[in-house]
Amino acid sequence: MLGNIGWSEREDLSQARFLDPCIGEGAFIVPAVEALIASLKRTGTPLTSDTLGGRLLGVEVHRPAFLKAREAVGATLLRMGIDDALSMRLQDDWLRNDDFLLRDFQDATFTHVVANPPYLRWSKLPQGLSATYRSRLPLAWTSGDLSVAFIAKMIDLTANGGRLALLSSDRWMHAAYAERFREQWLRKVRIDRVEKVNAREVFQAPVSTYPLIAFLTRADTGNERRPTGFHSRDEATSAIVEEWMSRLPSIMQAGCEIRVGPALGHDKAFVGGALDVEEELLIPFLRSREIVGDGIAWEGGQVISVHSPGGGLIDLQRYPRTAKHLARFRPHLEGRACVKRDKDTERWYRTIDRVDRSLWARDKILVPEIYCDLKIALDEDGRVPSHSLYAIFSERWPLSVLRDLLASGVLGAVMDCIAPRIRGGCKRCYKRFLSRLPLPQWDALSRENRQGLAESSAAGDRVGFTERVADIYGVEVDVLWPHATHDWRGLRDRPGVKANDGI
Repeated sequence: MLGNIGWSEREDLSQARFLDPCIGEGAFIVPAVEALIASLKRTGTPLTSDTLGGRLLGVEVHRPAFLKAREAVGATLLRMGIDDALSMRLQDDWLRNDDFLLRDFQDATFTHVVANPPYLRWSKLPQGLSATYRSRLPLAWTSGDLSVAFIAKMIDLTANGGRLALLSSDRWMHAAYAERFREQWLRKVRIDRVEKVNAREVFQAPVSTYPLIAFLTRADTGNERRPTGFHSRDEATSAIVEEWMSRLPSIMQAGCEIRVGPALGHDKAFVGGALDVEEELLIPFLRSREIVGDGIAWEGGQVISVHSPGGGLIDLQRYPRTAKHLARFRPHLEGRACVKRDKDTERWYRTIDRVDRSLWARDKILVPEIYCDLKIALDEDGRVPSHSLYAIFSERWPLSVLRDLLASGVLGAVMDCIAPRIRGGCKRCYKRFLSRLPLPQWDALSRENRQGLAESSAAGDRVGFTERVADIYGVEVDVLWPHATHDWRGLRDRPGVKANDGI
């Protein structure tokens, strides 16, 4: 990472300035010191307080880690020929046991910035610290996770033309909570390269995150270049999907609606197969695991709807069986953030999201948020999907035809390019990725294409259907086939293509 942004002994670093805002125990700052000393020696620059002072700055809030980093830097300086007195002065000059986000750098700028910013959700911060951050940091920094604030401040402290390298969680590139940050701060940089990496290969201890390495260049020129979010290693497919996106409307513009299943807050309290509650409050419930192949294998689960048709909570006194059932879970339900935030103990039995019977009664296409093998099912029985499922509704597209179009390879190709990979090589298919899917308007298709799609779908002619979709999207069938769902490929293969091709 240091070499890729030009902090190397092969470069002239005599006027360069290096920043690591979260040095930990010194993983970046120690090789940065080595590169600086070696560079000055190579160019014949004297090693003095004047030539070395102010060349690096490392910040660390955690005292034990800071002391280990300082010790490692001191040992490196002595090993590279710096005497004790100068070494101590440089350690005092270069290293700060401080909070990077709250420190005032007095208009300092840096030519090279490298960091592994902390990935910590704001909800996990101590309340006092969180309140201090929110009172002193820009609003766009203070949502989602702490790495967003670190990356934004790092960008602000980088000189125009300066280089940054980040080893971080990939959430700042994808998550909805970072949308405002992306719109404001990423206009200040050029995204040079983004590489997905394996957490086991880059971290010393096990971590629960999906990391990437990003290389950026500060470019305060009104730059409009955005991170495309394309992750496919297949450049040809990426180019095709980009062309679709430039030419076709998005699925939302084509008249579709995308919703995620309601969050309940404690599934054990609200979901079950044989709940002893009033029947009128129960609605069929569907979990992600029940999307099997391209169909649904419902296990009989039901969810309790604790909201009345008008939107308010039901009166538990009118539903004694439900009251008795939920009372078993009351301590847990009262401890949820959604209840504490409302400061209304009488609403302890609410779900996070309202379970709206009329909303979910509509026919819909269901797609799991996380998948290793893509599955796309059509629900025509009014079930409520879990929070791990996305539902696609449409009044314009015939849903059975749209489901087949998505399964034939269109959705798979797009998600292979833009959805991030997570543990085990699975994909995480957020709404913001689904909503980018290119889809022609149904009424804009020729009568021949509309009729052909409908007839092929009704007849189960997957070969003929895929050929027509390929023609509409302007590609060969071979482009779609490897990205189709497993069932779509396996049940009726195109002549000359084996059932397991592309799996």
